[in-house]
Amino acid sequence: MIIKFKITNMSCASCAKINENSLLKTKGVISAKVNYNSGLAKVEFDNKTIGEKHIRDIITKNGYGVI
Repeated sequence: MIIKFKITNMSCASCAKINENSLLKTKGVISAKVNYNSGLAKVEFDNKTIGEKHIRDIITKNGYGVI
């Protein structure tokens, strides 16, 4: 399954990398791309292992917002 969403409060490219790396370290996440310029994230995951809410929670725990 693939989801796309916007991440708010990122102030630099490093913020995007932090979120991307956090997602990639999570069991069930197959791929994650976070673009600082657009604020968009695209995450492919196995929905039998992890849910969309958990993915969004990872971002908020990093201190960023999710729309």
